[in-house]
Parts: sequence; structure tokens; C-alpha cells
Amino acid sequence: MATPSEVKSGLDQISTSITTAKLKLKAAVLNISRQKTDLSTIPSDHADVIATVDSYTGTDAFEDLCKAELARMTTEFQALVADVSLAIIDLGKRTEF
Repeated sequence: MATPSEVKSGLDQISTSITTAKLKLKAAVLNISRQKTDLSTIPSDHADVIATVDSYTGTDAFEDLCKAELARMTTEFQALVADVSLAIIDLGKRTEF
């Protein structure tokens, strides 16, 4: 059986572990929010390239390849934005940390 001083020390360690976990969770929420901001700049940062590819008429293999690649990236981008948004919503429900 633990002595009173061992119990006190153990309780302090538990408290420190909980506090550390809460701080890491807050940092993760902030990081996810930053990722959403970073993602939101992609369309404007690359607007010229996107507009150019969108204007391709598919007259050669290069244009077809670029259009297909942009379509795949757009699908992946939209899914990632949705995932990040859901993560923020889910973590935002836990405002007590």
C-alpha cells in the first residue's frame, strides 16, 4: 500500500499528465485550424494555373493529362477540406479543455 507522500506524488503526476494532454490537444486544434487556413489559399495562390488548365480544350495528350490530374487533385482537395472542417467541428464541441 502506498504511503501518504507516495499518494500525493502519484496524484501530482496524474495531474501533470492530464494538463500535458490538454495542452497537446489545444495545440492540435490550433494546428488543424492553421491547416484549414493554408488549404483555403490554394485556389487563389494557383488561380493562374487552374484557369489555364480549365481553358484547355483537350486538343493534345498534355492538355488531357493536365485536366485529369487537376480533376483528381480537386477531388482530393475537397475531401481534405471537408475532413479538416469536420475535425474542427468535432474538436470545437470539446470547449472544456
